[in-house]
Amino acid sequence: MTSYRSVIRPPYTGKTVITYLTQKFPYHSLEEWEFLIAENRIKVEGEFVNGDKQLSDGDLLEYEPIPGRILEPEVDENYSILKETNEFLFVEKPGNLPMHPAGRYRTKTLLSFLETKYPKIIPVHRLDRETSGIVIFAKSEESRMWLQKKFENREVYKEYFAIVSGNFKTEQTLNGFIGKDIHSAIRKKMVYSSDEFPESKTCQTHFFPILYNEEKDMSLVLVKPITGRIHQIRASLLYLGYPILGDKMYGNRESIFLDFVNSGMTEALKEELVFDRQLLHAYSIRFVDERTNQIVHVHSNPMNEMDFYFPNWKNYVP
Repeated sequence: MTSYRSVIRPPYTGKTVITYLTQKFPYHSLEEWEFLIAENRIKVEGEFVNGDKQLSDGDLLEYEPIPGRILEPEVDENYSILKETNEFLFVEKPGNLPMHPAGRYRTKTLLSFLETKYPKIIPVHRLDRETSGIVIFAKSEESRMWLQKKFENREVYKEYFAIVSGNFKTEQTLNGFIGKDIHSAIRKKMVYSSDEFPESKTCQTHFFPILYNEEKDMSLVLVKPITGRIHQIRASLLYLGYPILGDKMYGNRESIFLDFVNSGMTEALKEELVFDRQLLHAYSIRFVDERTNQIVHVHSNPMNEMDFYFPNWKNYVP
């Protein structure tokens, strides 16, 4: 069973375990967290604790869920292994499948499913829950660190496809900054800006128009991110005025996300979004393995929507 791990940071430093759990993870009630503590499901720094233990900065808290205690949302379990080596798994993740345990998702995650066959598998990078496509897992910590270093040095080249609203006509490059959107009601929302702002990070992305579906007023766009910031592609396309179809957070009305959190996917929301998940797809990953002098280049399968709305897309992609 996968454990959920959380490192204690301000403002939770000095709080008790039970206070931290109920404030940070409200999907369990106070009574439920007390039950889990009594069942020895909570550890701090490797030791079972009671609810009164005071937490210190940097403490590692581990929570082992009990299957069935939380009613988890349904997910798409149709992942596939694109390529396997002695060091890595290249996995095709469907949309509507979280990478790892978080929030209400405890056991229905890609990591949990893979761990039934690969107990020591480690994610090298991540995709948003609704983003489909290729993602890499390492079979050892040494392999993870080696490839993650290549990600940090921008030696891993990624290509995404996005289906966006409107007619995306010209090739564009955004070279600016991304950071927390302090004006948004959504805590984790980011914003792109051409100008630097407090606590922002550099952000660079290339966009290439592929095809336009005039009947549906939607475009297929090839995206090549240079940096790898959280929500980089989604926030950048919103800035350009071509939000990804189905994107609840970075669409024309951000309160769709809040409506979805409160009420789920209603018929009215689906009609407004057009699609029930964001149409962003990690299509390929390429890097050089200097140890074997080989180029590793793996493609995923396309989104079904690409073939349906843009049947000739392969003729325009090198």
